[in-house]
Amino acid sequence: MTWEDAWAEGRTRWDAGAPAPALEGLLAAGALGPATGRRAVVPGCGSGHDVLALARAGFAAVGLDVAPTAGARFAALRAEAGLEGARIVIGDAFAHAPDAPYDVIWDYTFCCALDPAERPRWAALMERLLAPEGVLATLIFPAIHAPSDYQGPPWPLWPDDQRAVLEPLGLQLARLEAVTESHPGREGKEHLALWRRS
Repeated sequence: MTWEDAWAEGRTRWDAGAPAPALEGLLAAGALGPATGRRAVVPGCGSGHDVLALARAGFAAVGLDVAPTAGARFAALRAEAGLEGARIVIGDAFAHAPDAPYDVIWDYTFCCALDPAERPRWAALMERLLAPEGVLATLIFPAIHAPSDYQGPPWPLWPDDQRAVLEPLGLQLARLEAVTESHPGREGKEHLALWRRS
């Protein structure tokens, strides 16, 4: 089943129907820096709740997703929120070629949706899309010890998994903490990390 099939058939259990509480906390604290005049991107954005949260905070926010049905859902939510400046790009995130890099990248459900063998490719994309003084914020999920017969996605993901692929590219861990507020069912399975160029 493709991602588009999942969206078209309503098999989207990962869509929590609201922005990630950890992202809302970062925005409320100003931890991603000033929003005015700065660009943010959310790869694998789905229906775009996190994109809209970034736009509401003042960022020029862009979502990336491969599923047209997710794009249609995003358009409806964007209109409902009155955030017409937020936008979504439908297609392969790895082929995304923006006019300029992004000041903020927010990744919650993109890295964990990829086969673990794709993580070096994910890291290269993050490095390519990030502006020199930018911040990559990752909500690392699900931090679980899976049984041998576990079938993803999402695939188990831990801070050290991202460190192993980001640090060789010059992205260093600037902040790491266990998440205390999560969507229901994800409690205790998330870590928040901020990465910057060394």
